[in-house]
Amino acid sequence: MTRSPASNSIEHLQRENMLLRQRVARLERELAATTPLVTTAKSLILWDFTPYEVRPDDSWMAVDRSSVTQLLAALARIDHWNPWHTRIEPRPPQS
Repeated sequence: MTRSPASNSIEHLQRENMLLRQRVARLERELAATTPLVTTAKSLILWDFTPYEVRPDDSWMAVDRSSVTQLLAALARIDHWNPWHTRIEPRPPQS
């Protein structure tokens, strides 16, 4: 007994649909896993105090400028976030 071309086509589409659903589910799991990282990194307070000759207290930590630049670029690639238009260097209050 041979199958009709329509039957073969339907089975092919059903298999393809199943594979696509599996792929979407995997991608959604991966996205869910990166969401906390993206949220945390986007809320980092980055401030370059060097030009202002200000020394923050010991609650601040120094980071390498090129590392932060790479981090922001990586975030822009995975989150469609444009960190270059986010204020990361507010001026300290004038006293």
